[in-house]
Amino acid sequence: MKKTSIFAFVAVPLLLASCIAAEQDNTECDIEEVSLHLDSPIDFFFHEYDTLQTVISTETDIVFTIRSYANIQSVPLSLRITEGASIYMISEDGTETPFLSGSPVDFSNEKVYHFRVVSEDKVWSRNYSISVVHDKPSEGNLFIDYESYHLDASGKYFVWDAPEVFPDATWKNGNPGFKISKSSAKPMDYPSTPAVGAGPDGSDCVKLETCDTGPFGRMANMRLASGSMFNGIFDVGNALTAPLEATLMGSPYTHKPIQVRIWLRYEQGSVFQDRDGKLVEGVVDEPDFYIVFYRNEDAEGNKVQLNGGDILTNPNIVGLGRLPHHYNSDGSDQLSNDPIHGVTDEWQEFTIPVVYRSEIDATILENQGYSIAFGSASSWQGGYFAGAIGSKLYMDNLQLFCE
Repeated sequence: MKKTSIFAFVAVPLLLASCIAAEQDNTECDIEEVSLHLDSPIDFFFHEYDTLQTVISTETDIVFTIRSYANIQSVPLSLRITEGASIYMISEDGTETPFLSGSPVDFSNEKVYHFRVVSEDKVWSRNYSISVVHDKPSEGNLFIDYESYHLDASGKYFVWDAPEVFPDATWKNGNPGFKISKSSAKPMDYPSTPAVGAGPDGSDCVKLETCDTGPFGRMANMRLASGSMFNGIFDVGNALTAPLEATLMGSPYTHKPIQVRIWLRYEQGSVFQDRDGKLVEGVVDEPDFYIVFYRNEDAEGNKVQLNGGDILTNPNIVGLGRLPHHYNSDGSDQLSNDPIHGVTDEWQEFTIPVVYRSEIDATILENQGYSIAFGSASSWQGGYFAGAIGSKLYMDNLQLFCE
């Protein structure tokens, strides 16, 4: 017995030393930040901060948007990569050349440059593209039928194409976070999926469903995942530690939205539960849909992007339209057994006006000083991990009307 104990005490430090030695070389291979260095950024970009992008862990296509008449030629490109990693520029013939951060790059004519980042331990690598594209002015009004979708690169969940006026032309949802909690799920088991032929006109539509996140979700005290759809960024790297802040909502828009029309259908889950998984008596689940228009710059000229925690309360909001709900006297959400949103299990077209709290500055609007955010969820308290598992919100044929 004594020999075994002595051996255990000796073996543990040796094992720890072995692990430390094995982990000395970094295995990460990410671009963390990209910046373009210009003497007069505002001549090319709408905001000075547009020259810098922080790259989230799931992003590999990095796109800068400049004014429609601008043209960037030779400009120093600075890349911050993970510690110990190396970066190479890939030529058209596949040749790789070490890239020195700060080297000049010609981005004229919307050229796309490809890079490969190799981890310090030389085992892992990741490919990126970086480009500068021109702003594409739109007429303002949009029609979105949710029929353009595909599986993500891993083949695990669905991704929907968004209008090109959004920076990356892709709708975001919580599917990447659900993948972490329930990696064994099939694509159609995720919270946001296509419903083939189930639209009001017989076309494909979107189905958002509140799903059980399984044992991992219970361990993390995130027992359910509401199906969702929004425009912006989902930072999956922070999905477990700060889920509301990981949901960055909104895209610059140069038109004043007046109203949205959208077809909705809702199937309510049977049991409303709180974050701890406990039944909440006298409360039923409700869907959510809203449009927010907000000032995307503060008084000091810093970038403002709303997140899942302040998307409906931030003081930078100038216009808001939302499905009707009950609220407490302080403006907070009121859980109810008598919802007033009006969405039933039969398809209906809803008209949601945008109510403005302040006037829109035409010059700021023209220079992308406002952002538009669409948000929808199968459980309106889903961001707080409360709702009814099995609630389903179907959406189709969204129309945005602008002034």
